[in-house]
Amino acid sequence: MDINLRFLSRLNPWLNSLFASKATLKTETDEAQQGQISLKTIANQYPLQARRGPITQVMLYQSLYASDNFVGREKQLNQITDVINQWRNHHGEISAIVSPAGAGGSSFLGQLPPLLQTIIAEDANKAPMPDIKPLPSKWLLMSFYQAPLSANDAIAYVCYCFGVTPPNTITETIAAINQQPPQLIMIDDMHKLMLRMMGNNQAFVTFATIIMETRKHHCWVINCEIFAWQRLSAQYQIHHFIKHVFQLDYFTETELAKIQTKHLLDLGLISHDVMAKEAATTTQKETRKTSNKTTQKSNDQAEVVNPYKDQLKQLYTISQGHPKLASLLLQYSLANQADINSDNPSNNSSNSSSNSGIEICRINSSVLQQCQDNDLFSLAEIYVHGGLRVSQHAHIFAITIEQSSLQLEYLARQGLIIAQYSQQDFAEHFYFITPTLSKIIASHLVNNNKLFN
Repeated sequence: MDINLRFLSRLNPWLNSLFASKATLKTETDEAQQGQISLKTIANQYPLQARRGPITQVMLYQSLYASDNFVGREKQLNQITDVINQWRNHHGEISAIVSPAGAGGSSFLGQLPPLLQTIIAEDANKAPMPDIKPLPSKWLLMSFYQAPLSANDAIAYVCYCFGVTPPNTITETIAAINQQPPQLIMIDDMHKLMLRMMGNNQAFVTFATIIMETRKHHCWVINCEIFAWQRLSAQYQIHHFIKHVFQLDYFTETELAKIQTKHLLDLGLISHDVMAKEAATTTQKETRKTSNKTTQKSNDQAEVVNPYKDQLKQLYTISQGHPKLASLLLQYSLANQADINSDNPSNNSSNSSSNSGIEICRINSSVLQQCQDNDLFSLAEIYVHGGLRVSQHAHIFAITIEQSSLQLEYLARQGLIIAQYSQQDFAEHFYFITPTLSKIIASHLVNNNKLFN
């Protein structure tokens, strides 16, 4: 009988954690008392319905991340406006928004519909220009959560954007799409269309060809994770065909502070006066070169009004500008202050570096240090693809479905990935990295040469 001793040895930590008594297990309270939060706790903050709900065979995601609290990205919004104007002047090219996971690429797409309405309103006040292509009344947002594995699949996906019946050939598809009224189309999570399985290569080429041949008639904007973009560039030379590439990154300290200050406002921990004074501070800074000493003094007074100023700096240092991670750290730290302070008597208002006396939890990522190479390679593939099913993971790593299932469940029990379970077939269980863990895991993978800049 062929027994894989190495694989069985890898199950020991998983089995030990499964049967360990509750007395020996470390709790969230224990970690909070040490001023820490584990990766598993971070992962468990993910919405329960999305984390444990049944997975469908094909998931189509069409929800916009529009927000009134949108911060920054002025440069990129101006660039997108220029792209739309070029397209209207019959110089249409494909545009790509490239950003690390969790940096707000989807949120940026959510700002394009109001941008379109702004352009339409401005056009209403201008003299009509007959040579300019008319704008449609709205954008179309599509995201395909199941990668195509044949040319026919790719044709069906693109035709779905226009609500047309898929033709038999790519030539007929291009002709049919070019006969449709001009559209502004956003494809979110482009990396989910890429999969290291037989048929996906041709499917992706077909998909890209259709977009290329219709770019003059329709305005295409795609959003792709940066490490997946690098893989697409190496494998398909996609950067040769995308003329406009807009880079987004995690937020600066100032931008993140603005976002989190609004969260503090929503939680009722600071007043609207703080927001007003911070806005006044920003205005004064812009004119500081011409201001006198009196203005400088008022600047200093306004800057120290926010009682959470030190915490906002800590949040930036710990999260490195990741907005969702920073928000989770803030809310978790606020909710667990009693446990945090119970083991740290010095953490009181008299000794704290700020008047608020709030301690921000640090991230305990020691579980990543315990991962072996095969675990890290699995995490890298899950990260780049935006998630994998058990059957897909098994195919990529040339292992059995059973081995793949056990390895992925081990990573899930460590809190590194989240599972969505199929009710019909365990091979269809879907595993992914939560947005709040994306930067932590990606940084570790880069440092261990599993993802490459």
